[in-house]
Amino acid sequence: MAANMIGVRKRVIIVNMGMFDVVMFNPVMVRKDTPYETEEGCLSLPGVRKTTRYQNIEVEYYDMNWTKQRQKLSGWQAQICQHELDHLEGILI
Repeated sequence: MAANMIGVRKRVIIVNMGMFDVVMFNPVMVRKDTPYETEEGCLSLPGVRKTTRYQNIEVEYYDMNWTKQRQKLSGWQAQICQHELDHLEGILI
């Protein structure tokens, strides 16, 4: 979930990491590798659309305590994070 998608004009996303959600303030993707083509759906649009994602990414952000974090993500979690980062830039798939 990206804050701007619900009318909150802040750079905040929430990414589900399986058993818990991670709140990321001012997230920035600082590394990416291994691009692949995929199809994604979005609650903002009907159906699915083709997009390019990266298998492995690294994201810098501030956590709920305003502590700077750097996290490596891969696979499904990386794809979801990239989707939400796109929303912060005004990009819909």
